[in-house]
Amino acid sequence: MNSKIVTNLTHPHAARRRGINRRAFLRAGGVAIALPFLEGLPSRSAWAADNPPVFSLYIVAACGVVGKKFFPDETGPLTTSGLAGMTEKATHVLAPHAANLLFIRGINFPMGGPTNCGHAQGLCQALTARPAQGGGRTAASTGVSADVVIAELVNEGGAEPLTLYAGNRRNGYIAERISFKGGGAGQVRSADDNPYTLYSKLVGLTSSGGGSGGQLAEELLRSRKSVNDFVGEELNSLMRMSALSSADKHRLQQHFDSIRDTEVAMGEMGSACSQAGLATSELEALEGGFAFKMDGMIEDVAKLHLELVALAFACNFNRVATLQHGDGTDGTKYAVPSNASLGWPFHHISHRVQSDAATGNNPTAEQAHAEIDVLRMQTLLHGLDQFKARDLFDKSIIMWTNHVSDGPSHSFRNVPTIIAGSGGGYLKQGEYIDAGNVTNNRLFNGLIAAAVRDKTEWTENFGEGEGSGPIDDMLA
Repeated sequence: MNSKIVTNLTHPHAARRRGINRRAFLRAGGVAIALPFLEGLPSRSAWAADNPPVFSLYIVAACGVVGKKFFPDETGPLTTSGLAGMTEKATHVLAPHAANLLFIRGINFPMGGPTNCGHAQGLCQALTARPAQGGGRTAASTGVSADVVIAELVNEGGAEPLTLYAGNRRNGYIAERISFKGGGAGQVRSADDNPYTLYSKLVGLTSSGGGSGGQLAEELLRSRKSVNDFVGEELNSLMRMSALSSADKHRLQQHFDSIRDTEVAMGEMGSACSQAGLATSELEALEGGFAFKMDGMIEDVAKLHLELVALAFACNFNRVATLQHGDGTDGTKYAVPSNASLGWPFHHISHRVQSDAATGNNPTAEQAHAEIDVLRMQTLLHGLDQFKARDLFDKSIIMWTNHVSDGPSHSFRNVPTIIAGSGGGYLKQGEYIDAGNVTNNRLFNGLIAAAVRDKTEWTENFGEGEGSGPIDDMLA
């Protein structure tokens, strides 16, 4: 079936939008730092206490997984101890959040199989649930992606979702290719690869439209201060308010500590990525753009993006985001033990042969791929820790998937899917289920319904595929 594309603000579900509370900021000079939700001060909170939003993050990784070493062997309940004991499976890393996870097997993309470059075609289908057109550098979607549909329904004024990229965006063979606008053939949306871009918006150094903060940004970079230093007096005054509970104060302190931790992480990355011989400050290196390296830096960038998305959601800055984790034919040379003797880029490892086109069966490459799967699950764990710390699991949908099921076959069948968070209590948690070889349009019917807070009245059928409605077993 064809989806009913949302094109304007007259959609019947649009009335449910709740905007950002303009008073939910600490302001000093030109800095405006968004506040988290505070039970004692709803007037200073990012959203109304009686109408908490649902936030959606979609992560699409590259080059498949080693299927036999990824998910548990059997479906059923997920427990912390049970998952932690499956050390031969990459997803054992996620055991601390087992109670908040939903693993799904048996989900297929609309195309029966790759017809050109499976990597590009897989990216184009991952969030659109529609067949791709073309291949390689020219591959495109044939429709809108789920993140765009959801953002129009839940964001203030239908603002577009945050679109982030971890990888070699500037020189990669297949760069951003997961978020698409509607209107005939989908129009790909540009992604931000530099974490500083989102950070500067969150702390008021740039406008939401991307304009520079000018003198204040320069002062911050020159002084190497934290943005927290600019609002210290206002923060102390807020912390002294009797209306705040101890939980509110803890949440507030954790919020500002996290901002500082993010600045430190960006500073360390900026120093590592500065051009040789240039005496620039760490943040200035990121502010002016950064030189991406293919040595595994991708995981640090992805972790920082995930930290910032959690911060953006907690502040109600935006309710929808995507993260493409890797170039379609990812050239990262991971320093995992089994790649020490090979020295291959990830794309070759996924093919099990030192080639971008042929397929092999090198057992060392397969083991290296399994080790990379573990690294990527550790990156996802880092992001889930951020969401958990901000009490966002019951208000969020964090979906992780891949653009192909595994590297050698480039198959679009049984693509691994992980969901964290209940989406406001709509989605099942603590389970590993079999969707029964359904097309991913069924997955997104459920996720969109959860994101717009109406699984009973959401009657749209998103994307293309056999059957309609959500996957029954994914609903709480």
